Amino acid sequence: MGKFELDVDVDQQQEQGGVIEQPQLSGQEIQRCITSLEHATHCREPTCQRASCAKMKRVVEHTKTCRGKTGSGCRICQGLIHPCCYHAKCCLERECVVPFCRHIKRKLRQPQVKQRFAQAETLRRHVWP
Repeated sequence: MGKFELDVDVDQQQEQGGVIEQPQLSGQEIQRCITSLEHATHCREPTCQRASCAKMKRVVEHTKTCRGKTGSGCRICQGLIHPCCYHAKCCLERECVVPFCRHIKRKLRQPQVKQRFAQAETLRRHVWP
């Protein structure tokens, strides 16, 4: 799905206006990123002991106020989309708090709904000519 760019300091990146590119991540690194994202969105501990928690909380908080979002603008938000997509594909929570999860799940279901409707129409035409 592309490069993850979440291992940078949000404040530093905003000040510099640039992106520090990182190499492609392995499956384990992607899973750690997803786990960190899920933990940070559910963690209510202000001084959590997990090293990645505070950093991920800043990234998540950034996405709530960012005006550039994902289009062609903010690289921080773009970097968060990748682990959110991986998360959404497996997420079973109806009211998930992971950023973009509900929207991504809705988008993933759209082709399935259209396909089922088309199949039902085809079946209906064959059964009732």
